[in-house]
Amino acid sequence: MFINKKEIILSINRIIFSSLDIRKVYQTMSNELLKVIDFDRLSVTLITENNNLYETFVLSKDYEYTNLKEGVLYPMEGSLMKRVVQFCEPVIVDDTSKGRFLTDTVLFKEGIHSRLGIPLEYKERVIGSVNFGSKRKDYYSKKHINFFLQIAPQLAMAIENTRLFNKIKEAEEKYRTVIETSPDIIFECMKDGKFSLMSPSVEKITGYSADQFYNNQGYGLSLCYKEDQERVQNEILKILNGQNSSLMDLEFRVVNKQGIVLWLSLEALPIKEGNRIIGIEGFCRNITERKKLDELKDNLIRDVTHELKTPVAKMEMAIDMFERSTVPGNEHVFGKSSQIHEILRNNVNRLKNIIKNILDISKLESGTELLKISDISLVELVDQVISELKDTAGRKKNVLIQQLPLNIPIIKADRDKIHHLITHLVDNAIKFTEHGKISILGRILPNEVELTVEDTGRGLDKKTRERVFEKFYKETPSTFGSGIGLAICKNIVQIHKGRIWVESEGKGRGAQFKFTLPISTNNN
Repeated sequence: MFINKKEIILSINRIIFSSLDIRKVYQTMSNELLKVIDFDRLSVTLITENNNLYETFVLSKDYEYTNLKEGVLYPMEGSLMKRVVQFCEPVIVDDTSKGRFLTDTVLFKEGIHSRLGIPLEYKERVIGSVNFGSKRKDYYSKKHINFFLQIAPQLAMAIENTRLFNKIKEAEEKYRTVIETSPDIIFECMKDGKFSLMSPSVEKITGYSADQFYNNQGYGLSLCYKEDQERVQNEILKILNGQNSSLMDLEFRVVNKQGIVLWLSLEALPIKEGNRIIGIEGFCRNITERKKLDELKDNLIRDVTHELKTPVAKMEMAIDMFERSTVPGNEHVFGKSSQIHEILRNNVNRLKNIIKNILDISKLESGTELLKISDISLVELVDQVISELKDTAGRKKNVLIQQLPLNIPIIKADRDKIHHLITHLVDNAIKFTEHGKISILGRILPNEVELTVEDTGRGLDKKTRERVFEKFYKETPSTFGSGIGLAICKNIVQIHKGRIWVESEGKGRGAQFKFTLPISTNNN
């Protein structure tokens, strides 16, 4: 039976180590073993990490069906595997019909009448067993054990290599998935400026494909905004030279393929080969939107601070007048109390109006306020606005006229916001018109309606027309108001997917504020 034993062992060992995955050579190994040993079933079983379960790693047999299958976990308790692991020695079952292990009964029903389990030991630890089954009783002997023990160490080592290989493959697959799906740019770059890794997200952010980074040395730095290049290069060199152990949140600009300036945040670590630094690895995050919000916040703080100065100064003046009026001997000042009261009241209202408008535009610009869409009759809404502002217009001897087509369609929009929009445009027209006429006109266009608030008032020059929708812009700084109203109107129209603009032939020739709204909208 064991003729040419050495040659067979050498051949099996060569087969075992011919692949990193023992599963790929398992059947060849089984066929080689059949040359010297008659068996009807061969399997390798491995212990799980918690040592309470085991699974069949690979299996071969000359019959079709088996209850003990590959990839299924079985309890160690009551199994031949537990005996092998517990005593770290081979176990023979001469007759499965009288066997003491739970699986003996199962194998007996499948025609296996004797079995042998050989421990697979790796680094002084049993990791599993190699198991043989025969349809003959009393088949396995000490000679089989001695033969298998010469193969078992190599088989155990190969199985551990397979496990490590599979773990590496799984880790690589997870790493690849992370790289391919990450919204951030993940990269590895060598000291010479060549990229060894560049995630696909680089194309979405910069417009340039990963191949362009692989094929062009130093390509990443070349995309840097000119004024930021030297700073970025110096920080990277500090890592490559070992001066810094990491780079965190380095913010810089790049110019994408469309010529648009973007902000990125870089985090990087050195790549080491032994104690030698050979490159850097890390990721870049697109922070353009965050920078825009920061800029918006800074501008808002600056503009609000500037806008609040006037009412606060006037209130300080009024308080100063009040304090002087209470000093004995200043009885003539005391008669100004009504004037002081009016200054305080007007400027408190002005402050309240500024704060309300700032909150309104902040919510609109941040997109946090949801639209409450409903069916709206523009004719009814305009009539309501005219009714509400009729007295205000009358005090300045102005006439309000509604000239909307009777067949103007119902639109879908946020009623409160459209009411605010029309009210502000009409109120604005009244403010800059004396003894004149304010008309609200309408036109039906394909898929949208156009409304115009036209006045015969002061009119606008070219510079004002270009800037009139900017936040806090006022043609005359001393003019009452926050300078936010028309910016709010613009945002209301834009979130309804419409357009707004102003027309005027110049100073003293009136103005026409026009806007469009879709007849139907998907804003919900």
